Amino acid sequence: ALPICDMGLFANMFGKGEKADLTAETLKPQRVKVLDVRSRREYQGGHIAGAKSMDVSSPDFAQAVKRLNAKTTYLVYCQSGSRSSRAAGAMRGAGLTVLDGGGMRKMQSNGWTIGP
Repeated sequence: ALPICDMGLFANMFGKGEKADLTAETLKPQRVKVLDVRSRREYQGGHIAGAKSMDVSSPDFAQAVKRLNAKTTYLVYCQSGSRSSRAAGAMRGAGLTVLDGGGMRKMQSNGWTIGP
């Protein structure tokens, strides 16, 4: 009998088998573009230094994705990790290279700081 769900296979199919290095120390020198996919209001309340706002819940999100440079690597984050996962999936579907940074707390634990 086959197992109901082989999580290893599932993880590998969706590219989550290997843990990416999401630390600021590693990614900043690579000129990764950081995108905050929370609402504009949340972004204005405090965001990762240098991040640009791109609300995944906005009706304009798909159009904004189309305008992004396919040669750039993007790191997306939100408050808890749910919206960043959704944004990363949509962006990968559009052919972009995207790292899912998860939520604000995870970003900060990886050395990313709050700032302008």
